[in-house]
Formats: sequence, C-alpha cells, structure tokens
Amino acid sequence: MPVYNVATRRPLSYETRKKTADAITDIHCAMTGAPAEFVNVIFMEGHRIKGGHDVGLVCNVRSGGNRNAELTEDLRLKIRDGIAEAMQLSTEKVLATLLGFPASWAMEGGEILPEPGEEQAWLERSQSAI
Repeated sequence: MPVYNVATRRPLSYETRKKTADAITDIHCAMTGAPAEFVNVIFMEGHRIKGGHDVGLVCNVRSGGNRNAELTEDLRLKIRDGIAEAMQLSTEKVLATLLGFPASWAMEGGEILPEPGEEQAWLERSQSAI
C-alpha cells in the first residue's frame, strides 16, 4: 500500500537495496501497525536529486485512523534516518517526503484500500476471494 520510491544518482548494490528496503519496511510497520506485505519499495537510479542530496524518497501513505500529522512527520524522520544508516550516509544527504492520502483514493488488486487499522479484515476478504 505505501509505495516508497527511492531515487539515487548511482546504482546501489543488492545488499544496500535489501538493507534499505528492510529498514523502510521495519520502521513503517512498527510505527503504523501495517502488515509487512503492504510495504512496497521501488529503487530508481540515475536521478539528479535537489539540494545536493544523494538520495530522494517520496512515498504516499494512507492517512486517517492513528495517522495524524505528528505520526506522519515522525515516520518521515525515522525512515530518513533508516535509509541513511542502511546506505551509510549522513541524514543531510537523504531528502524524504511523505504524502498522506485517504485510503479510499487508492486500490490494490481491484479493491479499495482499507482504512488504517482495518488491514486484517481486508486481507481476509481478499484471500477468500482468490
């Protein structure tokens, strides 16, 4: 459901991408309660990043439920820090932006996304439809 788009100037090794994706997933799930299978991480290389940053991150995350502006900002900072640690960069080299959107604005697998906190029931419905 959240799609973390990680843009870099140069290609990253598999190990660095794995560490970065694991950090993003662990932080996102710990802070939001979302299941790990909901977290998507896309790596894009060859991008010029604004402001002298080495990494640019943009992510759309569902808002509502426990996801107020304070939690979203805390999530953004922790994700930024996790990326910096995984890539062995200073946090100043990572530009991170999170954009909140209502769950009803997006679909996955042909189903409207659940509201935050309603993931388990949504997963069970989705699995039974298969």
